Amino acid sequence: MSAMRRYLPVFHDVLGASVLVVGAGAVGSRKIEALLAGGARVTVVAKEFSPAVEERAANGNLTVLRGTFHTDQMREAEFVFVATPDRALNHRVSAEARRRRIPVNVADSPEECTFLLPAVVRGGEFTAAISTGGRHPGAAKALREFLEDHREEVSVRLERGRRRKRIAPRRGKIYIVGAGPGDPDLLTVRALGLLRGADVVIHDYLVPAEILSLAPATAARICFARRGRTAGHGAVLKQNAIHEAMVRLAREGKSVVRLKSGDPLMFGRGGEEAEYLAGEGIPFEIVPGITAAMGCAAAAVLPLTHRERSSSVTFVAGHETDEKGKSAVDWSLLPKNGTLAIYMGVGRVAAIAGELAGAGFPSETPFTIVENGNRPEQRILRGTLFDLPRISVESGVRSPAILFVGRTAALLAYENTEETSDEPVAQGV
Repeated sequence: MSAMRRYLPVFHDVLGASVLVVGAGAVGSRKIEALLAGGARVTVVAKEFSPAVEERAANGNLTVLRGTFHTDQMREAEFVFVATPDRALNHRVSAEARRRRIPVNVADSPEECTFLLPAVVRGGEFTAAISTGGRHPGAAKALREFLEDHREEVSVRLERGRRRKRIAPRRGKIYIVGAGPGDPDLLTVRALGLLRGADVVIHDYLVPAEILSLAPATAARICFARRGRTAGHGAVLKQNAIHEAMVRLAREGKSVVRLKSGDPLMFGRGGEEAEYLAGEGIPFEIVPGITAAMGCAAAAVLPLTHRERSSSVTFVAGHETDEKGKSAVDWSLLPKNGTLAIYMGVGRVAAIAGELAGAGFPSETPFTIVENGNRPEQRILRGTLFDLPRISVESGVRSPAILFVGRTAALLAYENTEETSDEPVAQGV
């Protein structure tokens, strides 16, 4: 008999078919509802009928034969379903159906079936069928109930799966990718997919090893260090060397991920590189990342904007100076009631504090410095502009770090409980 057994997938095979159901209790009622939903012409034989079946019969949706089963009731049947508590009757119906070569399914008795039914879950966008080969119907039922309880989540995941395409870099193309502030968990899904398929990864010294390790072992990793000393990162090369390397590798047919700390378009020279690649006719794509200010603000539980304290945020390059060494930023034009996020200002902290004071920023204006944000060695320093030079010197702040200035920097009500207690904090903050 096992050789004859097959699956009837989700009742699709019964469209327009004449089906006999023996039994109209709870189990039989479920099968009847599924058969009607599949477009079957249903006849039900039973001594007693559930209210649901009685209602279906009253509405003319099916035919009922009240009383005991007779073999001649199978005369027009194309499928037979058996769902009674009488095992002897179930056996007799199954034997007669098999003698007549009519496909038969007996509830909870796979050995008497010539076809099996999966447990079915229907959602707005999906139909899921679950089967244990008839050996463990209770387990299939339990899985069906679980999926029914999580039908909305399954629908959401199905939608994601339908839209998601395999992410892989194309050969001969440059991907200017934001690596985020440092934590590998903060990479975008697209950044991770491109990194995992790259032939070459060109990166800066701020991208941590944990992120670089996500690239294939066969991928070439080239670090273009952009600070005063090479510190083991290779020769210091100018931006035009980076441009030339990307063009050369793309023309060699390599898939190249140009990996930048933070976001490529936020003080990352991503715009310059995109302009050069466009001029050389090299196809490229810019993949955004979480910029350092956003990541560091989240790490410090520091809202960049706040309904009551700051309605604007300004991103500033703190290292920009003119030929005389003075800041190229006109600090007096920046809003004093907003939040400043100052990048690359560690080497000029004392000068920046003076320039802000000269621009009219009160000495009691709060600041927060986030050093190595979103990394294991992260450190957070807080105080006011008056004490900013002293605190930065005593603490030995080093790059990479972001300096935040503004009223939101003092919202200690949102203090991160994981911060260490020995960090310098200015009096009165």
